[in-house]
Amino acid sequence: MARRPTLVDQVRDGLTEMIVTGVYQVGDRLPNEQDMCERFEVSRATVREAYRALIDAGYLSRQHGTGTFVTRIPNRHSLDLNLSYTSMIQEAGFVPSVVVVRQVRRPAGEEDAALLQIRPEDEVYEVERVRYANQRPVVYSLDRVPVDIVPPERVDDIGLSIFEFLESVRRGARNGRARITATLATERESQHLQVPIGVPLLHFDETDYDISGSPVLASKEWHTSDVFELWLNRRAQNHKHDSTRYGAPNSSATSA
Repeated sequence: MARRPTLVDQVRDGLTEMIVTGVYQVGDRLPNEQDMCERFEVSRATVREAYRALIDAGYLSRQHGTGTFVTRIPNRHSLDLNLSYTSMIQEAGFVPSVVVVRQVRRPAGEEDAALLQIRPEDEVYEVERVRYANQRPVVYSLDRVPVDIVPPERVDDIGLSIFEFLESVRRGARNGRARITATLATERESQHLQVPIGVPLLHFDETDYDISGSPVLASKEWHTSDVFELWLNRRAQNHKHDSTRYGAPNSSATSA
């Protein structure tokens, strides 16, 4: 079963989102730890650990006696953020669109039940979609949402933007855990992405959680390789005897 995001994860991701969206800009001093404790309703130790993660990643710096400051803006296509494929496609210079290939209601089964923390006999809505850049398919996805969080009158609203739909029913995704692997296109991916069988693709297996830590979305995605880049922000390890062993906090990863 996928690990639930911790309170530290939630505070870190909340801070990251505020930096990305411009609430805090480079050079700004963050509010003191007590203010952040009240904002996120967590302990001071949790806030300190979230700060430490962002300091290690190079987004914040701590100046003794002065405070904690924003030093760098996370890349909007970073793999440690929830990705907006519409924005990514637009920023790559293409016109985005999405087609809902199929939407069905079915029993979860063992795999999705484990991911979504429901019973195998409980039902999910499975949405099959293809995202396009200038009418060229670039992302093929299978998304599963538990039926019990979808109001009956909203069933037709799920497909075009699942994240927006979840926000609208007050179950917005706040954290995600993804396993990323290189794979080769099968007949199914070949058909939907219009690539030859055996072409390398990047595959995401992801589960997203709401603010309470409950899973609300399980996704499988297959990406083509040459429309946009994805970035992995790597966190340096702590070394007592060599604090400068790792010089660069970022590592790039293209969707291959």
